[in-house]
This record gives sequence, structure tokens and C-alpha cells, in this order.
Amino acid sequence: MIISARSITKVHQNGGAHVAVLRDVSVDVHPGELVSIMGPSGSGKSTLLQILGGLDRPTAGTVHFAGIDLGALNDRETAAFRRRRIGFVFQFFHLLPRASVLENVLLPLVLDGRGGAQLETEAAELLASLGLGHRIRHEAHRLSGGEMQRVAIARAIIAKPIAILADEPTGNLDSRTGIGVLETLRALVDERRIACVMVTHDRSAAQYGTRLIALRDGRIERDEGLTRAPLTDETLRAA
Repeated sequence: MIISARSITKVHQNGGAHVAVLRDVSVDVHPGELVSIMGPSGSGKSTLLQILGGLDRPTAGTVHFAGIDLGALNDRETAAFRRRRIGFVFQFFHLLPRASVLENVLLPLVLDGRGGAQLETEAAELLASLGLGHRIRHEAHRLSGGEMQRVAIARAIIAKPIAILADEPTGNLDSRTGIGVLETLRALVDERRIACVMVTHDRSAAQYGTRLIALRDGRIERDEGLTRAPLTDETLRAA
């Protein structure tokens, strides 16, 4: 098991009121699983993803990631754990616009005090495998949306994480480009036997995972296995 979350509750204070965003949520994620999380706005799906990845802390409950209790780590230890074991992919890419594609991909390693010619070679090979070998010296702001997201994926996996957490990874992409991003994530899960947890508002995109978790009002409404179907423009456009 890669992720084990137990009885996660998250309460925000809004003025004098306390608002429960998540209520007693428990979920396990195993190697080779691609888990899609869906739910209406305000259901708690992005908050759950942030807590699973150590970007936020629950009000109550525990998250064990690869056997490590994230709640027992201080902020510095948590940041180091994220850099080394978790890859994040976001809707708005979060690339450094004036840095090159290669520099963006190497950033997690640089922040972890790692570098050298061998890692640059590995990053270049990774980018080539994602169809970006001809772009490695281009500044990030010169890329298309699909290229930016593939760079973000390369950055997420350069440190060989055991899990990818993706928040609306196709939200800013057209359907055809979105297919490429989803197929890339699917291939990474299958080939590397890592786990992926993806928040999405797109029901048809969610269907390509191995599991679907539906949230409503901060609780898991259902958690079910999925049969993977080939992705097409039509399935991504379907409501």
C-alpha cells in the first residue's frame, strides 16, 4: 500500500463559524492504481488531495504515505518527503516561465541539493520519451498548453516518486491534448507500478482510471472500481 488515510476530518474557521470540509474520510491507494476523485464544487476533493500529499494537515485523522506518518513530520521533513517521494501535477502547470524546459524539469532535484551531468542526461531522455526532446532549451512560456503539462509531468517524475497527485491536469486543455496527458499518466502508472490520484471535474476523463471516488459534502459517497476504456475525443467530450 502506498497511501493509507484514516478518518480524515478538515475544519476551516470562517469568522465565528466552523465549516467541515472533510468528514471522517478513509481511503487506501495501492501501487498500480489510478484513482479519480470527483465531486461538486465544495465537496472537499482538492482539500483531500492536498492532505494526502502533505500540502495541508488534517484537523483530525492520519495519513501514512509509504509507511511514513506524515503527521509526525515537521514542515521541513514534510517538504523533503514531498520532493523525493511524491510528484505533483497542477491545472495551471506552475512552471518558471523564463526558465528552460530542462531547468524546469530539474528544479525538484536542484531544491533537493542534487545536480550534475548524469541527471541532466536523464532529464533530457525523459523529455524525449514525452515527445519534448526538441524543446529542452526553449523557455517554458513559449510552449503550448499540452507541452507545458507534459513538462510538468516530467518534473513530477524526475525524482522517481512512488505516487503522482494530479489536480485537474486536463482542466486547461482541449479534448485532444487532454487525451495525450491522460494517456501519459496512465502509462506511467502501468509501466512504473506507481500510484496516481487525480482530482477532476470531467466525468468522462475520470473513467479511464482504475477507481472512482465520489465525494459529496465532505464524505465519500461511493468508491468503485472502473473498467478502462480507450480514450477518444468523443469520450472526453461526453457529459
